[in-house]
Amino acid sequence: MNEKWIDVSAHNGEIGWKQVAASGVRGAVLRAGYGNSPSQMDTRFQNNIAGTAAAGLKTAVYWFSYADSEADALAEWAACKKTIEPYRGKILFVAYDYEYSSVNYYKKVHGTAPSGKLINSMVNTFLAAAQQDGWNAVLYLNNDYRLNVFTPQTLGLWSLWLADYSGGPDADCALQQTTSFGTVPGISGRVDLDAVFRDFSAAATSVEIDTTMDLSRPHGEFYTVKTVCPRQVSLTAGTGGIVTVVPFPRNGNEQLFALVAVGGPGTETGIYTAAPGEKPLKRFVYRVT
Repeated sequence: MNEKWIDVSAHNGEIGWKQVAASGVRGAVLRAGYGNSPSQMDTRFQNNIAGTAAAGLKTAVYWFSYADSEADALAEWAACKKTIEPYRGKILFVAYDYEYSSVNYYKKVHGTAPSGKLINSMVNTFLAAAQQDGWNAVLYLNNDYRLNVFTPQTLGLWSLWLADYSGGPDADCALQQTTSFGTVPGISGRVDLDAVFRDFSAAATSVEIDTTMDLSRPHGEFYTVKTVCPRQVSLTAGTGGIVTVVPFPRNGNEQLFALVAVGGPGTETGIYTAAPGEKPLKRFVYRVT
């Protein structure tokens, strides 16, 4: 997969999204906002997300960070979540952008640069909160930060959006920002161009499950599924009358569900999980033999 995308903010002004789509662009990463207050929503975000939807473009968002502590990073996620939650079904991933301007702001406030340990902690705090709330979480970075700031542990936790203007990406990444001097019909002036290598269309979920392979059970027998999630899990069958779902009491973050085969031989249904605020995600198919 290699799709042409762009990333934009209020700095790009009013955008003709149908012209953008007609030019061959497949999607856009929109700045949703910055900082730790919903009042800092990007002034063009609502117009832009309405425009991408109307033009049939895939859409993701990024949030620019000025965090100076883990608590502030959580506040930034709360502000971001409030901004984007009404558009959950339209947004494929959420990226967190901590870079040179973020460091300069910290220096202005504190008189010194943030430590690498603190930067890693803050980005992991924001992205972990986003992931726990059911969003695909992505870390924006350039090669300087990849080599000199973010630890291998941090890099291994998240899908990466790598700003690398030297040709192909210098490291594995889900998407690459290839230039900040692109031109696209429908946009006045220069625009960032991106190549997206990963299909983000699969729904994000905070529910871990011990079964992902399709399975079969004779009528009257049951299969037990274990889920792990910090919040109450909903486990459902897509088609009624084939499987009866019997939940067991939660034990910490774990919960068991017995799936009893009640349908006739040859019937089948998808089994779905969801945490609060998530769309049900199909995990496997249950067949009755």
